Amino acid sequence: MTPSTKILNERAAEWLDDPPEAPTLPSATGSERYTAVLFRAFLAVLAIRLQRSTARISRSSLCWRAKSGRIEHVTCQPYFCPSEAPPHHPLLVRVLVNKVAVGLVSEVDAVAAAVARERGLVEEGDEPCRAPRWSLELAVFPGELLRFASHIADLVRASERDEDEGAVEPPLPAEVLVESEGLHGTRALYVWSERAWDYFADHVWMDEIVPSNSHFMALRGQRRSARR
Repeated sequence: MTPSTKILNERAAEWLDDPPEAPTLPSATGSERYTAVLFRAFLAVLAIRLQRSTARISRSSLCWRAKSGRIEHVTCQPYFCPSEAPPHHPLLVRVLVNKVAVGLVSEVDAVAAAVARERGLVEEGDEPCRAPRWSLELAVFPGELLRFASHIADLVRASERDEDEGAVEPPLPAEVLVESEGLHGTRALYVWSERAWDYFADHVWMDEIVPSNSHFMALRGQRRSARR
């Protein structure tokens, strides 16, 4: 282990033990600055927990090579932010794995594959843009985000072992929906931390504002509460 890697591992442990709380942010610009720092920390911790080579696609996304030879990717983004209308929403962040909020995932796959090739992650015989086995949409408050880095790494390993990703328990109480046959037949996971779910279920018309949440609200038979 190099000295720089050792320092990063030690810092990652600090982040996981005491994840940063979001400050009171007076503007959307303040939210952007805060999320930039938070996402950088999260991606650093995730890269360590994956225990494999990764490549940064952008400041808020990175990719890695799965054992199948596919290049998988993760993207972080603000979900809701304080704004003029409404001004009192708390900051909520979203993490997408093998998925995009708007547009075609194949386009992001192609970008990730190009970055992976440039960084030497792609091997002979790989199919970096093949359809993913699974995808994840995670919504949490900022102070909860870093605790989910190990969870995502566990999901990656479960997928590679051909196990049920939906059986991997989240690190915090959460609402979980597993859609067995999502786009291209992939297993799609939707995970909301209990705190995020409770707040937005009470304060936001979720079906109107969160498109994917129509699944969450309608398919109650597939939704479960994971509580610790």
